[in-house]
Amino acid sequence: MSAWLTRLFGDGQAFNHARWVLLSDWSGWAWAGALLLCAVIWALANHNLRARPSRQRRILLGLRGLTLLVFLTLLAQPGVRLEDVTRERNHLALLLDASRSMSLPAEGGLSRIEALKAALSPQQMAMWAQDHVIDLYAVSERAQPIGALADLHAEGGASDLLRALEDVATRRRAGALAGIVLISDGADTSARGAALTRAEAATLGRLEAPLHTLYVGPKTPIPDLGIEAVHHDDFAFVRNAVSVSVDIRVDGLSGVQRAVTLSSQGRRLARRLLRAERPGVKRVDFEFVPDEQGKAIFEVHVEPFVGERVLENNTRRFVMRVIRDKIRVLQVVGRPSWDQRSLRKLLKKNPNVDLISFFILRTNASLNITRKEELSLIPFPTQELFEVQLGSFDLIIFQNFTYRGYHMRRYLPMIRDYIRGGGGFVMIGGDQSFASGGYAGTPLAECLPFALKAQADYVEEGPFQARLTHAGLRHPITALHLIPEENRALWAALPALEGFNAPQSLRGGAVLLDHPSAQVDGAPTPILTAADCGAGRVLALSSGTTWYWDLVATGEGGDNRAYYKLWGNAIRWLIRDPALRPVQVEADRDRYPLGAEATFTVRALNHDYQPALDAPVRLSLYREGGASPWRQIEGRTDARGEALLRHPLPEGGGFRVEALVETASGALRDADHFVVSTDPLELQTPANPARLAAMAEAAEGEAREAEAGLGGLSLSAPQILRVNRRQDTPLWAAWWVFILALLPPSFEWYLRRRWSLL
Repeated sequence: MSAWLTRLFGDGQAFNHARWVLLSDWSGWAWAGALLLCAVIWALANHNLRARPSRQRRILLGLRGLTLLVFLTLLAQPGVRLEDVTRERNHLALLLDASRSMSLPAEGGLSRIEALKAALSPQQMAMWAQDHVIDLYAVSERAQPIGALADLHAEGGASDLLRALEDVATRRRAGALAGIVLISDGADTSARGAALTRAEAATLGRLEAPLHTLYVGPKTPIPDLGIEAVHHDDFAFVRNAVSVSVDIRVDGLSGVQRAVTLSSQGRRLARRLLRAERPGVKRVDFEFVPDEQGKAIFEVHVEPFVGERVLENNTRRFVMRVIRDKIRVLQVVGRPSWDQRSLRKLLKKNPNVDLISFFILRTNASLNITRKEELSLIPFPTQELFEVQLGSFDLIIFQNFTYRGYHMRRYLPMIRDYIRGGGGFVMIGGDQSFASGGYAGTPLAECLPFALKAQADYVEEGPFQARLTHAGLRHPITALHLIPEENRALWAALPALEGFNAPQSLRGGAVLLDHPSAQVDGAPTPILTAADCGAGRVLALSSGTTWYWDLVATGEGGDNRAYYKLWGNAIRWLIRDPALRPVQVEADRDRYPLGAEATFTVRALNHDYQPALDAPVRLSLYREGGASPWRQIEGRTDARGEALLRHPLPEGGGFRVEALVETASGALRDADHFVVSTDPLELQTPANPARLAAMAEAAEGEAREAEAGLGGLSLSAPQILRVNRRQDTPLWAAWWVFILALLPPSFEWYLRRRWSLL
């Protein structure tokens, strides 16, 4: 409009801007009088023409109305203000999609990013540059400025078009943007479908600049099979069925039949057949039973069809933790007692414990005073427990129990091997336990932390106060409180015990509680001792009266929280709860995008469970199934026994990180698993021209496809910095305007004469 007015009214002079203005200075009262006069003239004309035919009446009233309009326009004195102005070029933001989906095919044999660069021809860029400063942005999850088109590469793992627009809008002050041009395939990983939410539409409406979009994707979907989503729980329970559902998108294909497999650590767990008669999303369900605890990487793979171009989305890896459903505990008791009652009550109340208890009320040598069929008791199922079901238990407790009299000698080697293989074992004192139970010299005694006397060793010495040792001060079993001083005070306040089983000599392990006066090998007699046996763990409690810490403590006005805390800690330690491992390594995420930096936290404790200070740490990164390290990182622990190590992840796949820490207790190891995504969501998101169109409409812009080009887009004019010269020209100064103004009254006069009204 400005250029047109300049040509019409510029009169050959050097003006570069023009706009309409009103030159009159009539007051409001004058305008009111003029309007009243026009109304009276119109009413009189209408009255005088009431007898004329309707056609003549309409034509004459129309011409009279045009004449009155010319009169009012003459009073307003419209004109054109011509100006010579100096302009400040505003900014044109070009948002160029740089996500990985832009590497996929578009039309005409070009990739989408090649089609994008072709749309930005040098001629178009030069035309924009005359009035605007062109800002180039590479768009993926955010908008990043780039210097030239040559710096644009389709490498982004995801795209968030709305956030990128907000990034650009916040870089420029209000009014500084001439417009925004977004060139993309519309594959927006942050969106669900093409429709905009109310919040998204409101955000686009606040851009203060028109948004134009150019779609450079394919007109028809690319034939492809891709995993869209894997639905699974973060945790699974060992020896329980686990369900995994996989959503597979079928694009541009019909009558598809392909194998879908689920595997872990190179072992195939299940296989299903995908059948798809038409394009769409199909779900495939898997079910398997994990047989090992721990964190593991699982992989879903869809068999590609011949000639499939996008293979990255045919495989998806995920991490799942397999944990215990319940802790299976076998408690075997030589005879009923208050100690047995307290421990059984504790185990039964624990919802995480599946308890099997056996109380020996009679042996094979007991005197039968009635027929066996009348006895309500069942025989002790030694073979079932210690041969058939032995491996199913997480923890075995012998509480004042002797194996003699039950033909169990042949099972003792099996129990020893069960412990060495990773099982937990507890022996609790009494007159049928330790040496008094005949365990001296047996295979089971090999796992105990001290040697046993050959004769009965149950000693009645009256009450004694179990004393917390230096090792027990920080050991997880005897940690009743995190602060050492508070922990020591809690132990000192517990009721005294009575009687204990005295060993012959100490062999190893950590003595957590000892006797205040009795000694063995010149050291205090152990009351509570924890030790490793192969891959398993053993706890030896020499006294059978810890029920005092439950019932007596409660009866004396205290509480039994220490008793419950002690056994809760002991069970966690015996089953090797991962939270109690002396060395732990943990990646800060289970899944990383390609190119991210991983942070690994290593925590190390010595055998006394005190932080391992300044200990050498070596992290080894292994590819899934690999035998040699892919990368190695070294560091040292700090005053808290922790080391924080970081490493970039430029390659995708499944990885295992293994930590080796040299502590005072020797070399300790731990491992964790994580996944680096090679199947970005970007490649699973289809091109979406409808979303680009919706965004342009919400921001009062125009949506185009690649073949339409970028010419003629509506952009805001540059801001005026300074007015150098101004000239006002009345509209009537142009002769042709004056002639147009005379036409309505002249034509009315002519018709009135012809129709004999004058």
